Amino acid sequence: MSGTSLGKIVVVDNDENISSLLSVNLGSEGYEVIVYDKADGVASSDLSGVRLILADAMDSVYSGLKLLHDIKSNPLTSHVGYILCSMHDSERLIIEALDAGADDYIIKPFSLRELVARAKAVIRRHARHIGPTSQGTTITFHTLTLDLMTKRVTDGDTVLTLTKTEYSILELLLKNMNNYVSRAEIYKNVWKDSLEKSNDRIVDTNISRLRKKLGDIGSYLVNRSGLGYMMKL
Repeated sequence: MSGTSLGKIVVVDNDENISSLLSVNLGSEGYEVIVYDKADGVASSDLSGVRLILADAMDSVYSGLKLLHDIKSNPLTSHVGYILCSMHDSERLIIEALDAGADDYIIKPFSLRELVARAKAVIRRHARHIGPTSQGTTITFHTLTLDLMTKRVTDGDTVLTLTKTEYSILELLLKNMNNYVSRAEIYKNVWKDSLEKSNDRIVDTNISRLRKKLGDIGSYLVNRSGLGYMMKL
């Protein structure tokens, strides 16, 4: 898993040319693109870490509109952005899609540059609502929840088993969302009782273990040489 990924985008379209073009263009923006040629099966797949679904309306029994209803009615996926695409410039279909929770409706054929811009806009809007937010004793980020009182970390319905050190690093990074925290600062805050000024190797080792335990959420934990680590929306 790439540490520089901005998250996942699911593309649902049975036109291989469109899927390929979207994969290349959205991939060049830093997203991991997952392609499906049918809408059925998407809702039941692992959508953790997915920030946007870009689906064709599709003339099939299980359509892009049906998938939209299922995604938005599920509390575990209702936060995921959704753009419906269609060749039909139908006021009825547009209204139905928006009423069902679609963030945008794009008519084919579309400009790739415009679609990428709209996709990024939807992701930015959702980012303001999914994290990190503080509700008194908890911090939430996407599907992740930290209980500051019990030190319990959950990803959806799954409880993550983190060491005390890994939890402390995660809490520090989430409290400094979208800002790099240097290795020295992480060491100072997490290893408070150490007599060493800093130890980059032990910081890197623990963050590597933390990233693996976070699964798909780990894709938001990025690093840059000379700056340190950051949890990025």
